[in-house]
Amino acid sequence: MKSVCLLHSLLMATALSLCPAMLQAASLPAHMPIDLLIVADEVNPHKLADADLTQPQDLAPALTAADSPLANARVTTVNSQCADDALKALQSAARPAVVLYFAHRAAKHCDGSDAQPQFTQLMQQGLQSGMGVVVLHHGLYVDIFSPGAKDELLALIGAKTNSIKWDTVDGQRVYNVGGNHFVSNNGLSYPQQASFTGTAGVAAGSYPYFVNVPDELYADTALVEVAGEQRTPLFASDSLGTRLLGYALTRPLWQGTVVAYQPAEYQPNALDDRNGPNFQILVNAIYFAAYGAP
Repeated sequence: MKSVCLLHSLLMATALSLCPAMLQAASLPAHMPIDLLIVADEVNPHKLADADLTQPQDLAPALTAADSPLANARVTTVNSQCADDALKALQSAARPAVVLYFAHRAAKHCDGSDAQPQFTQLMQQGLQSGMGVVVLHHGLYVDIFSPGAKDELLALIGAKTNSIKWDTVDGQRVYNVGGNHFVSNNGLSYPQQASFTGTAGVAAGSYPYFVNVPDELYADTALVEVAGEQRTPLFASDSLGTRLLGYALTRPLWQGTVVAYQPAEYQPNALDDRNGPNFQILVNAIYFAAYGAP
């Protein structure tokens, strides 16, 4: 009898020890599978180790892992420097529901010729037809190898940047300025609260936040706005100046939505910590781009 009781106690202790992690795991409402196209490439200006750098080949395994809440019909990763398969997918009748854009460089055909104008046009057509776009991290960055090559796409997704700082000490504060918006609220809790002076579309006030350490900061992020757009600020920072870190954007003639989120350089925070806020924000963004608010 004592051995049975001991076994029961051990099982209960194990279950209790697992509960906090289970309760904090990334979560989404029940949903139909999402057909996801990832267009990505790798840059490593800070010479990070493979395990520390978020790379194109890291995205799909994290999003389709057993502990990811995303229901995936199909996840395809295409290198922006050999983008023919992405162009085919965007032109097909079975177009992806969401494009996750994580590309620093302008798109090229697999033969090395310029594919960026066609890629931009297909992205615009997709947004007009209801496709969602999630722009992660260096998707917001200009192409430093081919200056100006991404400008039309950056105008389409609503922001651009051309500066970086790698901060391993203070990192970057990520304020929830989206209130109860699904992307900035679902499954998230913010451990701290502070005054924020405000930035584009965000009033000065007290906002909850968390801190990413380390993080890559894009201090000169500038919005690209057009008449009639509806942009909902979701995240902002006052680390190295005030700016938006994330937003949801719709424009006239669009049936789809762009959701942008800047932090993602450091893989342990961005993808490996499935209980962490950055991964929850990413899956929230993909869900919202596909389905809107539940």
